[in-house]
Amino acid sequence: MTTTKVAGSGLVPDEAPDAAFAAVLAAEREAEEAVVACVAEAGQRRLAAEAAARGLAERAAARRLAWSERRAAALATQVAALRREAEAAAGPLALDAPARLAAAVDRLAAELCGAAEETG
Repeated sequence: MTTTKVAGSGLVPDEAPDAAFAAVLAAEREAEEAVVACVAEAGQRRLAAEAAARGLAERAAARRLAWSERRAAALATQVAALRREAEAAAGPLALDAPARLAAAVDRLAAELCGAAEETG
């Protein structure tokens, strides 16, 4: 067995530096694999978050559309009612002035005749 002089440690077997170097390489490889796994997981989480955001946006758009459709239906009902009122108001005016005047004269005559009968 051969040995190597290491400062402050005395003599170290030649296999020890090789084993230490192999351990460092293995640790480095594990660290790189952990970084790759972490990056992959971060990518998956990002994709999941983007999918969730798209789902929320789609549901919000559907809710806005449904609300708009309900509001449009309510306004259409109001417009139809106003249109019917406008059409009814725009019809021919039935001013029957002669008939109203005759009725007023008859009422006045009845009042006057009733008053004359009471005094007479």
